Amino acid sequence: MIVQFFTPVVAIPIHGGIQLVSNGSRATLLRQQVNWSAVGWASLLLFPASMVGVVLATSIPAAAVRLIMAAFVLVLAWRPSVLRPDAGHRRSERSLVAVGAVSGFLNSTVGASGPVTSPFFRAVTATHAAFVATAAAAQVVAHSSKIVAFGLDGFPIGDYLGLIAIGAAGVTMGSLVGTRLLGGAGEAQLALLFKVVLTALALRMITQAVP
Repeated sequence: MIVQFFTPVVAIPIHGGIQLVSNGSRATLLRQQVNWSAVGWASLLLFPASMVGVVLATSIPAAAVRLIMAAFVLVLAWRPSVLRPDAGHRRSERSLVAVGAVSGFLNSTVGASGPVTSPFFRAVTATHAAFVATAAAAQVVAHSSKIVAFGLDGFPIGDYLGLIAIGAAGVTMGSLVGTRLLGGAGEAQLALLFKVVLTALALRMITQAVP
């Protein structure tokens, strides 16, 4: 995680740039499957919610933001059901307005919103391919809103374009390698590795926040 090397208010927009490329490529490849109506409804409150998140993230001490992010990561690792609410059966696309607002706020404060918002996009799409494509397209808008919000707050995103390019390349390579290795490990081993890595990252954030 980038926050291991930068303060949260620097790491979050850099992460947004990397995820913009990652989700953008996915949405482009699957563009025929995107439910654009769902993306539109989810985008209505994204920017104002992102601005609120940026104000909060930049107005509290960096140590507090690290602790919040560490708590989010630990919950994601050990109690993911808390972050993955049951979106129920087929839902109205208009219900995604509130989901978009939550996405904008979380993206700007803890850096990620996928675990919370994904079930709702799954509930408004008919196939898995449509879900992946629609969620990716929505995240493109979400991360774009986050970057603009941080930019309006004074963050010099242009100074980090090289790092974002390296990160985007790394994410792409990691996806390719991970896909090849996926068949060589069982679900239990992968789940344990996921928990160990996230826990280690969270503990490091805590040690950085608490001298």
